[in-house]
Amino acid sequence: MSVHDARPLSRRTVLAGATALGLASVAGCSNAGRGGSSAGNDEASRAKIRPAYERYTGVEPDMAGAEYNIPDAFRRYPANPVQAITEPPGDGQPIQVMTPTAWAIPPKVEQNTFWQELNKRVGSPISVNLTPSVDYPKKFATAVAGDQLGDIFTVGAVPQIPQMLAAKATDLSPYLSGDNIKKYPFLANLPEDCWNSAIFNGKIYAIPIPRGAISSSVLYSRADILEAQGLKAEVKSTDDFVELCKALTNGRMNRFALAATPTQYVRNMFDMPNLWRKNGDALVSYLEHEAHEEVLEILQKLWKSGYIHPDAYSGQNTDLKTRFANGSSPLVQDTFSAWPTYLQKMTAPNARIATIPPPKHDGSGMGRTWLGRPAIYVTAISKKAEPRVETLLSYLNYLATPFGTQEYLFRKYGLAGIHHQMVDGNPVISAKGFSETQLGLQYEADAPWTIFLPEREGSADAEFNAMKAVCPDAIANPAAGLYSETDVRKGQQLTDAVNQVADDIVQGRKPVSAWRDAVKKWKNDGGDRIADELAQALKTSR
Repeated sequence: MSVHDARPLSRRTVLAGATALGLASVAGCSNAGRGGSSAGNDEASRAKIRPAYERYTGVEPDMAGAEYNIPDAFRRYPANPVQAITEPPGDGQPIQVMTPTAWAIPPKVEQNTFWQELNKRVGSPISVNLTPSVDYPKKFATAVAGDQLGDIFTVGAVPQIPQMLAAKATDLSPYLSGDNIKKYPFLANLPEDCWNSAIFNGKIYAIPIPRGAISSSVLYSRADILEAQGLKAEVKSTDDFVELCKALTNGRMNRFALAATPTQYVRNMFDMPNLWRKNGDALVSYLEHEAHEEVLEILQKLWKSGYIHPDAYSGQNTDLKTRFANGSSPLVQDTFSAWPTYLQKMTAPNARIATIPPPKHDGSGMGRTWLGRPAIYVTAISKKAEPRVETLLSYLNYLATPFGTQEYLFRKYGLAGIHHQMVDGNPVISAKGFSETQLGLQYEADAPWTIFLPEREGSADAEFNAMKAVCPDAIANPAAGLYSETDVRKGQQLTDAVNQVADDIVQGRKPVSAWRDAVKKWKNDGGDRIADELAQALKTSR
């Protein structure tokens, strides 16, 4: 029986899986997207269904990234932003949205100037049902089971996602397949590969929220601290890396080289596959790579030597950003998308960010980082709202207007003089602006990421050049955007179990030899089945 068979979607099935699922499963590196053992996934059907790509060229970037498979970069916001939308996309009727948020809930519309202006510009009152990201999977499962989804909803991780979308979401294929999408030019501007997460069984059911290279990981360094010690932001082998960590660690200053364990960075030194690698028609997990025990030995050495912050396994994700920003940990592994946050958190006027590409472990050349996942979420339109589908697509098209447009400036920074001020030609958002604009709009639809870092002069160039150095040769995940029912149901549980063994090894609670048994258990408990399902999806859908 196919993982996409049309079994009924019961309330019990939906709720049973919600507590074990994370939102990232929907559009993650391998957990959601274009499945395909059913009819309509042959080459001709795929070519006909896939939306056409038409790159937006209305704003000229300072640094063009297409050649390197990285985002465009801007040093300044265009002085005369382009008006991209000439007519409000709404129809005067309310638009009900259900989406997650990573920030505090904004003021209600009655006390929110930005929200009121948004309603005016859209031409319909927007009703947003916001839920903290950590709580969204359970909230979404309850809404699906109770048939209480909004007109537009961010797809959360529930079992039987293809069946759920077929039952609850509008088939967008007639409106977005092929050249049809050109009616919505800013949706047509979304990168081709991110649509993999929105197509199921030969039908388009959602709009992807693009990311790609900007979600690739990098080792950040505090260039000012390294330079003060006469150190360079480069390493040529694992031995070099360990020596750099040793030089940066200073117990008297309460300084630890690494804000957290640099697991992926060390894996990249061994050219490990990005979650999966193809082996003929099969897929093999990176967990089975022969160098894993050597990686764990290196990480264990870093931990035992005191080069990793002692709170690395007990703190929150925001803590590592604070350690890097205040200089107590001058090295941290994070995604390129985190660059703005680090700039905002660093208060020292001479603080500067550099990156250190991974070397090959033996000093024989450059290592290879992992290419970030093409999409982070997908957004669907309720089947109940199908009579208004063109209005709702026009609204999502409005939310996808790109950097350099008037619409983007308003959407991200609000109204000038109320939510942001122009400083040296760049918008600087105020506390009021940040609070009022957090409506989760970027999780409904969004433009491709743009590198724009007005916080410090030269930062846009620095990030662009850092990405240019590693992303063109980054390792892609061959299963990106594919769907596995077992992964959705059990993937997080299996991953947590094997990660716990890795953590125990690094911290000295288990021997390195425990890794082999952990991987064997992962395979037996569902990993092999996930690999088989993804391999079948890969074979039939690409």
